[in-house]
Amino acid sequence: MIMDALGQLAALYETRTGPVPAALDGRPTVAYVGADVPVEVLSAAGFAPFRFSGRPGAYESAARYCGPGIDGAAVSQLARLLDGDAAASAGLTLSADCEGTVRLFLYLREIQRLERRPGIPRLTFFDLLHLPQRTSAVYNRTRLDAFIAEMSEWAHRPITDADLRDAAAEHDRVRALIRAVGTELRSAPDGPRLTGVQALAVIGAAFVSSPREWCALAEQLLADAGDLPRRQGIRVFLTGCGHDNPSAYQLIESLGAVIVGEDHDWGALAGERDIGPSQDIRSTLVRSRALAAPASAGHAAAVRAEQTARMAAACGADLVVAWARQYDDAPAWDVPVQRESLERVGIPLATVPAQPYGAASHDDAADLLMSALHERTAEMSR
Repeated sequence: MIMDALGQLAALYETRTGPVPAALDGRPTVAYVGADVPVEVLSAAGFAPFRFSGRPGAYESAARYCGPGIDGAAVSQLARLLDGDAAASAGLTLSADCEGTVRLFLYLREIQRLERRPGIPRLTFFDLLHLPQRTSAVYNRTRLDAFIAEMSEWAHRPITDADLRDAAAEHDRVRALIRAVGTELRSAPDGPRLTGVQALAVIGAAFVSSPREWCALAEQLLADAGDLPRRQGIRVFLTGCGHDNPSAYQLIESLGAVIVGEDHDWGALAGERDIGPSQDIRSTLVRSRALAAPASAGHAAAVRAEQTARMAAACGADLVVAWARQYDDAPAWDVPVQRESLERVGIPLATVPAQPYGAASHDDAADLLMSALHERTAEMSR
């Protein structure tokens, strides 16, 4: 039944804030932080990727290490790691997708060097440049080859190109279903069948479960989607920072809007970059990770803006909300160019700056959003 699939996906999503399981589908887990981590390599090595999130309110263990000015999501992740929430995993991989993740890696490396914590698993860092130059492509390929070699050592077996192709096909199936959730359950002109909160949970569950389990549930959800009611309200597209928890979604939808899409990597953006069949699978992995589906950090603002306008228009959005998290500064640099690109497709942009990570209430944000929603409603009724 429809609620079975939706309920199971929501329950899977909630596991992101608990301890990382030792295994999924019989495969040892490797926790990862950052959307740039090539999960295809982890799967090809025989591991089960498990995306490690923050948990709003979990900061105490990290307080002695972190001063002011650090993204609350990274502080929370550090606290969880120090508390042993990833101790059962076979390892931890981090990437340079944003400043917070880089800082998290640097803190962990120094803590393990100076006062080793047994509850923190072995860790590694994958660096990736999001630039079109050939020199960047050569650097990225070198880093990918080194990462594959390291994962092969962790797995105690070689990783072949055939393994990588199989893993890429497996994760492409996940990405295709994420896109299907968007087109079939969120973008219909007569109203989405999922709220933004529900869609975030459906997509987020893919990061903390096996592809086999998630795909089966997503296919069941899509097959029985006609049983879900249509949702009405101002159609909002969310851009800006990433959201590993639903607090911003809950606020926006509590004001009578419905979130029909987003371009952050815990949401619909995760379905935007297929690997596809390839003879040179390593080069294809590099290109896909480096150049496709850009998030804020490391990508040109003009590229981000074009993507935001394209995705928002495809969702039939009435309004785009650019939500920025306190101490995560990169998204704010995109806003002027995003506004220009959105004007060309007739969609206004509202900004919500410097919000604390996962706060229980966002009073200033609520005032800004209420004003923007009222203004847009008035414009649409003329």
